[in-house]
Parts: sequence; C-alpha cells; structure tokens
Amino acid sequence: MVLLECLFRLKYFGSFLVSQDDSLRSALNSIFWLSCLFGIVFLYFQRLLKGLLRLGRLQRRNFAQIAQYLWNICFNTTAMLFLTLYRVLLIRPEDASNKYFPQYHNVIFASSCDAGKFEVITLVLVAFEVVTMVLHLSKCDYSEAFSNALYGALLMSCLTLRLETYSMLLSFYVAMYRTCRELLLLCSSQMDAAASKQLTFLVAVKICTWCYLFLNLLPFEFLIPTLNARKDHFSLKVWFGLWYCSCIWNSPLLKLLYHKIYHTYPYDCAGGASAVRCILSADWERFRHFRNLEHAFCELKLHLSKKNVHPAHTNDSTNAQATAFQTIKCVVALKRKLKRLRENRELQRLKDE
Repeated sequence: MVLLECLFRLKYFGSFLVSQDDSLRSALNSIFWLSCLFGIVFLYFQRLLKGLLRLGRLQRRNFAQIAQYLWNICFNTTAMLFLTLYRVLLIRPEDASNKYFPQYHNVIFASSCDAGKFEVITLVLVAFEVVTMVLHLSKCDYSEAFSNALYGALLMSCLTLRLETYSMLLSFYVAMYRTCRELLLLCSSQMDAAASKQLTFLVAVKICTWCYLFLNLLPFEFLIPTLNARKDHFSLKVWFGLWYCSCIWNSPLLKLLYHKIYHTYPYDCAGGASAVRCILSADWERFRHFRNLEHAFCELKLHLSKKNVHPAHTNDSTNAQATAFQTIKCVVALKRKLKRLRENRELQRLKDE
C-alpha cells in the first residue's frame, strides 16, 4: 500500500520538478538538477563505501571501480522493481480497459495514461544516464558514453511521443541486463588472474545474457515494430537504430573479435594475452597510461641511439635528452616497483589474516 501511494504521489512530485509549460527547456533544466543530485549522492555513496571496504580484504586500487559497480547495481535493481510494479499497477489496468487505441496491433505504441508520472520517471532515468555518461567520459570510455547519450535521447523521444508502454518496458529490459552485467563485472574484479575457469564462466554468462536481450528480445519486440511504425515516429526510429547499433558495437562478441584481430601481443591489451580478461577488463585508463609511458621511453631510447650514431647536436641538447631519458626511465621503474610492493603487501596481509 505504501508503494502504491508513492506511485500516485508522483503526480504531485512532478508539479514541483517540471514546470507547467512542458517545454524542452524545462525538461533539460530538470535533467540538469537531477544529474547534480545523483552526482552528489554518488560521491557520498563512494566515500561511505570506501570506508567500509577498507575494513575488508580488498585492494585499494579497486575501491572506486567496486563503488561504481555497486552504485549501478543498486539503481538498476531499484528501477527494475519499480518499473515492474508501475506496469502491473498502472499500465496493465489501463490496457485492460481498451483505452489504448485498439486500431494499433502493437500495444507498445500506446500513449501514456498519466503524462505527469511518465514524465517524472523518464527525467529520473535520463538524469542517471547523464551521470553514467560522465563517469565513462572520466575513464576515457567514449563508446560507452556515446551509447548512454543515445539511450537518454531515445527515452526523451519516447517522452515527446508519449509512448509510456514502450519506454517502461524497454527501460525494464535494459535495467535487468545492466544489473546482470554489473554483477558479473563485480565478481570478476574479485577473482585472481589464475582463476581462468571461473572467469571463462562469467564471460559465457555475459555473452549469453547479451545475446538473449539484443538478439532475441529487442529485435522482435522493439526493433521490427519500430521500423514498421507510423511516419510520425521517425525520431523514435532514428534514436532506437543508433542506440541499438552502439550496443552492437560495445557487445562482448565484438570485443572478442577485436581482441583476436588487434591484440596480437600481451602489451596491446589490458587483459594481457587472455581474451577473457580483455572482455571483463574495465581498467583501460591505467593501462593506456602505462602504455604511453612505455612508448615514450622506447621512442626516446631510439632517438638517443640514432644521435649516438650520428652526433650533430651540442653537449647541452645531449644532456637535456639524457636527463629526459633518465626521468622517464625512473618514472616507469618507480611505478612498476610501487605496483609490485602494493601487491606484495596485500598478499602478505591476506596470508597473515
């Protein structure tokens, strides 16, 4: 009863959150402030979780990633439960009353029964996508950030066309998939590199989950009906097509194919020579940082070797290059040594406990 009362109270919450003119400016303003609210809550959630994780047997460098996994799991699980109850308590009774344009064969294109509640839910979901996009951009994961932006635009297109059933059902499927995906990534982050069988099982589950959603559910329930929709749903066709293509681009199947083609050496991939680790790896920012340092070290070493064969510069330039060479060499060696010391300290602490 409390949850049902909260569902009906969304109408009053929407009157404070969204202005009455229903303009694009008011919607963007609401998304901005909701994104700021989600960002502040995430920062406090991350700080609180770091304090709790320090008491456990977890490596310090994994705290931020674990906090993001748990944040996504909490929100998507809550969204999945809420959307299920919303659809059962509000959408299905309206559907049973035959108010949804009986001339349409597909009920997903039915218009909203309560525009106020639908608008508030959509703005909350889009605001979360904005925060997720910013987090991906901070890790230089541009393809995932672009996919989040397209999904937010798709939800806004559903809001403009008042396709409540379409938006709620699609959001439920996406939340369910993201919950499973983040759980698998969280489990893989706590496993050692030697646990190859367990990691292979997690990758197999991830691939099966992705194939079930994007190759079984979405094409037949959304993609084909959307392509065959009316002409006034052109924006919906565009945004759904772009978002679906971005999901195909970020799929674990293409990651596996990309690893087999381009990651021919262990230092080309964050997962080393393991395709399983490559699919599950989320620490590409640190990997690119070390790879750029190594490339700079090799280029400077090659440049100095050429100068030794053909000396043409003064002693000052040679000394400056030698100093830069030694600096980069020391930085790379120091970071590697700190990494080994940190890992040895963690292993020693686990053995002592």
